[in-house]
Amino acid sequence: MNSELKMTLDEAVQEVLSTLTGLDMTYDAQYDRFRVVARMLNRALKANALEHEWSYYASLAEVGTTVTGATGVTLADNIRPRQVNDDAVRLVDMTGRPLIWAYWLPRDAIHKYRHRAGLWAAIDYHVLRFSRPFVESEAGLSIQVPVMREPVTFKLPPAPRDAEDPLPPVDDDLLEQELDFFYPDVIVARAAYLYSLTDPVMQPRAQTLEAAYKDLMYQVIERDVANTDTPFMNEFAVPVQGTLFPEPVYRPYPLADERR
Repeated sequence: MNSELKMTLDEAVQEVLSTLTGLDMTYDAQYDRFRVVARMLNRALKANALEHEWSYYASLAEVGTTVTGATGVTLADNIRPRQVNDDAVRLVDMTGRPLIWAYWLPRDAIHKYRHRAGLWAAIDYHVLRFSRPFVESEAGLSIQVPVMREPVTFKLPPAPRDAEDPLPPVDDDLLEQELDFFYPDVIVARAAYLYSLTDPVMQPRAQTLEAAYKDLMYQVIERDVANTDTPFMNEFAVPVQGTLFPEPVYRPYPLADERR
């Protein structure tokens, strides 16, 4: 992340308040109002991760090793597979070099591909299923799945357990937590919109604040999905299936403009 764009919890709360009031103000982290704004920032982070499958949260997870005759792998509960554009399950060798790509199919379509030489994958609840059993030449390869990690939310300042208890101190490390997004202004704008929905005085501005954060979000999405070349489209996106010749096995990834 660009160091010029990094924003801490304390700075994010100030930005939200400045957006809502037009004033350079902040709340004391020991009081409940600070925690409320921090909660809105956390809600904005989680909602933003669902609005668009940001490449910032994309990663790879190794989920097992291929075994001859196996057709599925059970995934951990904390794994959310990423099924966007050209994402594909990869079978890699010991050096980390992908040898075979398995593109995603809908769960209810995977059974139609069992007779084909290629390899496809689908998610059935928490099981990664493949279109056919692994053959002997594919055994021992590591299975890497493109995944989306969840955003790291802020830890909130401690609150007194009883109204008569003294306010607990707030560590500086807690205020210095960094906002987990490469363009923090999107999260700040969304948090300001969410906060405005809870305040009757600010509710008349809710639509304006919503439009402002969406305008900014769409601008960032355009940058997030920008590319300089058009990748090969996989076979499921543009189905072209040859029937005159047998399906070759030498090509590990499907192309829309070639028989497979």
